Amino acid sequence: MGERAIYDSHVHTRNSFDGRDSAEAICEAAIRAGLAGIAFTDHCDMHLGSRACLAVKEALWEEVLRARETFGPSLEIAMGLEIGEPHHDMALARELAGGPGMDFVIGSVHRVRGEDDFYVMDYDRPDIMDVLRKYYEELIELSSCDCFDVMGHINYPLRSMSDAQKARIDLSAFNELLCEALSSLARHGKGIEANSRCLKGGLGGILPSLEIMKMFKAAGGEIVTTGSDAHEAPSVGVGIPEAGALLKEAGFEEISFFKGRRPA
Repeated sequence: MGERAIYDSHVHTRNSFDGRDSAEAICEAAIRAGLAGIAFTDHCDMHLGSRACLAVKEALWEEVLRARETFGPSLEIAMGLEIGEPHHDMALARELAGGPGMDFVIGSVHRVRGEDDFYVMDYDRPDIMDVLRKYYEELIELSSCDCFDVMGHINYPLRSMSDAQKARIDLSAFNELLCEALSSLARHGKGIEANSRCLKGGLGGILPSLEIMKMFKAAGGEIVTTGSDAHEAPSVGVGIPEAGALLKEAGFEEISFFKGRRPA
């Protein structure tokens, strides 16, 4: 991609259970923000089941086609999905990630087996370190799956911890597991994203941290993307320049934008 082109590769529409706006409204916001392109990546979490996930994919595809007709000359538009926990149901994940027209798939862990989403987790529970260990173990499990391109928002649990909980819970205890996941991603030709959602409203920094980006680079990782994780039009593109700058500081010269499941 061009030196000055800026891409947002993690955007949700109203087709996500927690999204708000249409693809059209998001494209208008992306153009106002000066973006060269966006990837629509609506949620398909495995616990929702086949019918719900396939309905999201179909509805998003229809919106993407209409958006391309309207905004195609002004904005690159990629069709994608964020598949939550694809390793929990590989058959469904492969069905969602496959087929004509699919450009980009984010693989994420929002919950581990037997637990609710980390967004609603009680981080004061006595077994929290055991639950967090499972998170990193599932990142390793996810890393070798063949149905995604980039791992989403590594260290996701940090989003919903209070400052006091962050001070008490030392995630560096899981660095060995995280290194294994990053090395596996690199070995399998997968990437990571710099997710800027936590910059909105002063909620913290970009996920993952600069340290983890450098760990991925040292492990042989080559593919990186930037994503706002926007769930509404006004958030599209927020923090993308900062995310890109952090990736460059970590040693990545190129930031990818996927088309046809291939980075460019």
